[in-house]
Amino acid sequence: MNFAKSIAILLFIIFGFNCRTMVVSTWAHPDSAREFSKVRVLLGQGTEEEIFKTDSTIEVLDANDLIIKKAYEILSINPTSLKAPIRLTANGSYIEYKGAKYRGEIQLKPVDGKVFIINVVPMEQYLFSVVPSEVPASWPKEALKAQAVCARTYVVREMLSRKKQVYDVDTTTNTQVYKGMTKENPNTTHAVEDTAGLILVFNGSPIQSFFHSNSGGVTEDPINVWGNPVQYLASVRSDYDKEGDNYSWEDKLTGTQMNQFLSPLGLGEIQDLIVASRFNSSRVNEIDIIGTKSSKRIKATELRKLLGASKLKSTRFGIRREPDGTFFVKGLGSGHGVGLSQWGSYAMAKESIDYKDILSYYYKGVDFARMSQN
Repeated sequence: MNFAKSIAILLFIIFGFNCRTMVVSTWAHPDSAREFSKVRVLLGQGTEEEIFKTDSTIEVLDANDLIIKKAYEILSINPTSLKAPIRLTANGSYIEYKGAKYRGEIQLKPVDGKVFIINVVPMEQYLFSVVPSEVPASWPKEALKAQAVCARTYVVREMLSRKKQVYDVDTTTNTQVYKGMTKENPNTTHAVEDTAGLILVFNGSPIQSFFHSNSGGVTEDPINVWGNPVQYLASVRSDYDKEGDNYSWEDKLTGTQMNQFLSPLGLGEIQDLIVASRFNSSRVNEIDIIGTKSSKRIKATELRKLLGASKLKSTRFGIRREPDGTFFVKGLGSGHGVGLSQWGSYAMAKESIDYKDILSYYYKGVDFARMSQN
């Protein structure tokens, strides 16, 4: 074991095990009328023709659960003509939509001139797909369990905040990545089953269990990202992140690319980018953009949106303009940096650190609770 890893383990022992969590008996949803065991996942919006497939029979039911149509293996439907919600169920093991197979049922809901296509799936089965979509299924089992608890807590929190909306989550990184049954893996399925119903709570409520790929050595305080402080998401050292293949990175953008990316700012041709201030985590707070028409100081989070996450993987970076007019960027970490670092969790799990200890390191002062289903 090298010196850096020894220091990382020592820091974890000092700062992690001193704040071990406890398992609380149960957490029950405050709205007993809401079925909380199923997740509503937005798959897309309906067009004039949508095709659904299965390995048996698809039944179409109206709002009163009356069967209005049956189809064997393939169903073609025009959602734009719907005036009321319908739902699709299959006698087989899945419903296929746009090449992906989904558990549960499909609902088509017309709202304000649009038709939302929604997969309604039992929560634990939803997680069967989410966990391997977010992290490699080959990772150590304690890291997979940590991700399962994070993902479950995250969707519960989304369900609480979106209870009056048509859906709870979508299939992208805007919420959590969800790719249906084709992404499922026995390793991650076991991780979900081993932690069944387990979520993280703070003062009795499910937490905002934010996670990201790699913190670059230190997680970020959410007040520096979204403007709101969250006690249990305080910044922590994460030296284990050095194990990650995206711990450090660099990239180059041509002058033409930079002009194109930053054209919405209306500054003319970009002459330079200068870091104006940094947070304690060393992530950039504000950056000055110098153009031929004018200059502007913006937040690094805004710059990341303009350049894209593939070019500016995190806001822990440095940038300079080269003599040839290109812009050289070098940084640490990947993602917003708040909450659990997935690569940090991976390396901790490799050192046989329990998933509860991993979670209690990144989320300070939280408890574990078992969900009570309706």
